[in-house]
Amino acid sequence: MPLLPDEEDTRKVQTAVAGSPGADHPVYLPMDGADFDRFIRAYPAREFYCGTLLGGCGRKLSARKYRDKKCHFAHVVSGRCRRVSTNEASADHLYIGRALAAWMKKQKYKNVQVRYKQRGQSLREVVDVTYTRDGDVHRHLMRVQLARGSKAEWERTDAGLHGQWAGVQWLFGPDSMLANWQVDRQGHAIRIQCRPLGVTRVVEVGVQFPDSPVEWVSLSQCRMTAHGIQAPALEPTESGLVPRGRVTPSPTRTVVRSHSAVRRAERRAERSPSASGDPAPAVVAHTSTTSGPLPAALTLDHIRAREDKEAVERLTVLLDHLDQVGDDLHLDRIRTVLREVRACEESLWCRPSATLRARVAAWRAHAAAMAARPTLREICAYAELVRWTLGVTARTGRPLTWMELGARLDGRLPALHPDDKVSILVEVDRWTCSDRPLLSALVAARGNRVHPLYADVLDHLDRPVPAPDKAQASWEEDLRSHRRFRELRGGQFVITNSGASSLVLP
Repeated sequence: MPLLPDEEDTRKVQTAVAGSPGADHPVYLPMDGADFDRFIRAYPAREFYCGTLLGGCGRKLSARKYRDKKCHFAHVVSGRCRRVSTNEASADHLYIGRALAAWMKKQKYKNVQVRYKQRGQSLREVVDVTYTRDGDVHRHLMRVQLARGSKAEWERTDAGLHGQWAGVQWLFGPDSMLANWQVDRQGHAIRIQCRPLGVTRVVEVGVQFPDSPVEWVSLSQCRMTAHGIQAPALEPTESGLVPRGRVTPSPTRTVVRSHSAVRRAERRAERSPSASGDPAPAVVAHTSTTSGPLPAALTLDHIRAREDKEAVERLTVLLDHLDQVGDDLHLDRIRTVLREVRACEESLWCRPSATLRARVAAWRAHAAAMAARPTLREICAYAELVRWTLGVTARTGRPLTWMELGARLDGRLPALHPDDKVSILVEVDRWTCSDRPLLSALVAARGNRVHPLYADVLDHLDRPVPAPDKAQASWEEDLRSHRRFRELRGGQFVITNSGASSLVLP
């Protein structure tokens, strides 16, 4: 029910933004009256708003001090506010975004930007922090996943992000269950949360392992590395970040990390034959931090099969992503996904199925073909040469084939992809007057026939496209128009009409 004009909204709001309605500067009003004075001294302007980045109405809020109940913000102007969450955690996405941005800038990362609004998602589902490394023009992404979701949805999103960014780092909020899938993939996951501290909320980071509780530390105790966020519980190695001081890997993770390690284990087993005279099977036992019997020992074949299953699942997700959006991706993004594909292939003990190999080969061939195609700058350079040659040819009206253009200008022209040929001809005629025939009409197929690509050029330039059965006649009329417009007599251009008279232009 709307409030009366002289009434104030007394709903308890613990978080707001300072400065302006669209600001990302969150403020937290402590519930205890003893902390109220210290809070107000930190914000003498008292410019508090029900921020739009909080899902609020943008109206001004006032800080209310109470001694017999909880202190809170209240709307100054009456009206309906559709803000869903108003508690102390409702601005945690803003605290996290600002803290991560300041943390990255302190480590000298460049072009750090924070984005809270994602298409098709609510404000408090994800936080994206983008940045570049020193000396690297490619942008990287750090995504904070705050909302829950399914494994399939997360893997699709992960594959899509790896296709868009040079690198992707995941952090998971306290309510996101997706961290468990990240633990299954790489042995640990980075968690992030906020907790109240006086008149503010501080951001903490923890590392989730499969066999121990999360230990939370201040964000300032962590640093960003090429392999991801390094917290005190992790230490860097040549292959990436690993648990600090842990000799035995996690029970839910693959124990054997490389082909060479397994081969060494097999050789040790061969040197220590069993009583029956046969080589003892190489096994790897798991340890458990919980009470009860230890899990059964796993053979190397079991470990290999589990590794292959995970790698094939990841490989399938990447290929499905390419099949869905690969045609619209830039070559650099396709190469990024293919590097992930190669990493999956190299982690496999057995060759993937023939179907997967064929799909990978097809996308690698597609990337190679894209790399061989000319760039926009090369297209424009080709267009300059072709435009000059066709301008000379227009005086006679005799068309040229792509083979003849290649012989005159560049031997690579005839072998170009049809789309690139169309792009060249579109650039040739981009500034041709609408009342003049296209120079592209002077590129013909063998046998003095209209070239199949001519209709595409007309369509790109918003010219009328004749019906297929009339294409040859329309093209021949364009050639005749060139002869009429370009006939040179005595150093003057002459336009010859269908009648006996003629008009001489100066």
